Amino acid sequence: MFLSKYVLFSNMGITETQKPASLNKTTNSDFASQRDNIFFSEKSRTCCVGFVDMVDSTRITAGLTTRQMSKYYSLFINWVSGIIRGYSGKVVKNTGDGLLFYFTSLGDSSIKTVRNCLNSALTLSILHRNVNRKFISELLPELNYRISLDYGEVSFAQTVDSTTLDIFSTTVNLCAKINKVADPNKVIIGGDLYRIARNLSGYDFHEVKETISISNKAYPLYAVSEAKTIGEYS
Repeated sequence: MFLSKYVLFSNMGITETQKPASLNKTTNSDFASQRDNIFFSEKSRTCCVGFVDMVDSTRITAGLTTRQMSKYYSLFINWVSGIIRGYSGKVVKNTGDGLLFYFTSLGDSSIKTVRNCLNSALTLSILHRNVNRKFISELLPELNYRISLDYGEVSFAQTVDSTTLDIFSTTVNLCAKINKVADPNKVIIGGDLYRIARNLSGYDFHEVKETISISNKAYPLYAVSEAKTIGEYS
């Protein structure tokens, strides 16, 4: 369905075959004037937020040399970043063994933005075996990761010596929190994203038993997979 944007590539597993659409940047005028090292935007946007986190990376990398560890993280970070950007997403930062990213509606419909976000996450899930072939060829341990997504208001911040925006909000915190609920190499989304995406064609959604608590209320979570068509995968 959505893997047509990518081709297998010998040195990374996959690569982009088309450049991502440019995203409008938050300008300096959006940020509150203050004499601090970090400037917080006075504006917020509704975004799809995503988090990809390695599974058990501390234990796995403990047995690697410094050079092997650098290669291990470099392959992972660059591979994930390429896929996210290929679907017009914005990578915010790496967290050592994970990546935080977002998709925002700028000139596109919110439905297209949601699809791009879901498709990027499912691409990461589906290509798990492909990227592991690269890791094995480099004599590195196999890679496993969890993918989480959610939808909501996001605020932006920027340090004085960086051109990269950081994001923060309850949505971002939730996205990181629900990541631990996902099965390895699978996608999980929060209830706010599910309410928007549930009627979209091409996806299967299954509510998971585990929930998280928000203000003493259970917040539902859903596993996402690519919908199978009749005769497919037979």
